[in-house]
Amino acid sequence: KFNFGGYRVEVQSIDSQGDDSPDVDGPWNQVASTMDFAGLNKQHPSRVTLMEDLQELITTTNEQGPTPSFVARFTQPVKTHILGRGSPENPRDEVFPAGLKELAGDLKIAPYASGRKRRVAFAEWLTEPSNPLTARVAANRIWHHVFGRGIVTTTSDFGAAGAPATHPELLDWLAAELVAPLSQETTNSRRGQNSSENQSITASNQDPPQPWSMKHIIRLLVMSDAFRQASQPKKAGLAVDAGSSLLWRFPPKRVEAEVIRDSILQASQSLDDTIGGRSYRIHNVKKRYSQWEVTDNHGPKTWRRMIYQERMRRVDDQIFTAFDFPDCGQVRAKRPVSTTPLQALNLMNSDFVIEQSKLIADRVRRETEEDDSASVDRCFALLLGRHPTPTERDACVAIAESGDLATVCRAIINTNEFSFLP
Repeated sequence: KFNFGGYRVEVQSIDSQGDDSPDVDGPWNQVASTMDFAGLNKQHPSRVTLMEDLQELITTTNEQGPTPSFVARFTQPVKTHILGRGSPENPRDEVFPAGLKELAGDLKIAPYASGRKRRVAFAEWLTEPSNPLTARVAANRIWHHVFGRGIVTTTSDFGAAGAPATHPELLDWLAAELVAPLSQETTNSRRGQNSSENQSITASNQDPPQPWSMKHIIRLLVMSDAFRQASQPKKAGLAVDAGSSLLWRFPPKRVEAEVIRDSILQASQSLDDTIGGRSYRIHNVKKRYSQWEVTDNHGPKTWRRMIYQERMRRVDDQIFTAFDFPDCGQVRAKRPVSTTPLQALNLMNSDFVIEQSKLIADRVRRETEEDDSASVDRCFALLLGRHPTPTERDACVAIAESGDLATVCRAIINTNEFSFLP
């Protein structure tokens, strides 16, 4: 371990046991103290380009090379204090690791236990059977993401100020199933499925479900009759339960902003579905907070999944923020769902949609060999997953024959059917 050019370099040789004391008088330190990097760059201008190429290779290796499973520095947890008026310069009483006192929050660990012991103790306290609230909140949150709203609609408030559960017994059963799942055969028989359905579901889940398995609960929900029923309204049902809270039909659910955007990219074959790696940014490099501006929100460098988009707080991306994309400076249990004219304008007239519509049209023309009727059918299949009705086909073919298939794509993207789960 020695100093080199302002950096501390650590090297362990084959016969070394990793001495923790830096060799400040070692040869590398002597070289670094006499080396003039700026002067060398002037003397050898090619060094600058070589160093830039080397840095780019290092970045690529870090992203695409072997990924270590764990990199950290083991330190003792710092002391935590109550801060007077919230100021870190005014620490008061020390706070030791514990849960809520009202819920028997004694974690039974030493005041200065390691971080690992603290996390394990807190997880065990949070999930112990005497605290059923954790499982109920978790099961309700999964239901919320699958059906668009929770059994308790106030997903972060199960107290007196929150909404009552629409199906309290169902929520209790799901919480129990999350903590101690039944065997798949028992679950299927209780749901009254026929033998062929039992065999198919059991075959898709060979391993028995594990406690606290979210995948198991999601599988139960998406295979349920409530999820698989149609969303078509009925007069009798609307008269009693217009909001579909009682699940007499699948409640219409608008998909998230990320799904809308990525679906458009997927239809045009532009989506880069590479997993991992660096994020992409649509803003300029920050100088001051007020100078953050959108510079490229639809170019080829941004065609990765939206989950990899670098988001700046309180900065509108000028396209999909209109679809209730949450502000990154806030923590939300659920996103609001609004309907505004700006959403329709963005899906019809934004540079992103216009560009992608042309790419979808080009793809369809290639795949259908310029056949107008087949092209319209292919557009509906790519964007809506179905064939057009005769009326839809006639109207769209007339537009396609005029050489404007991209407008057909834009019209389909702007339908409710594209933005909502049917």
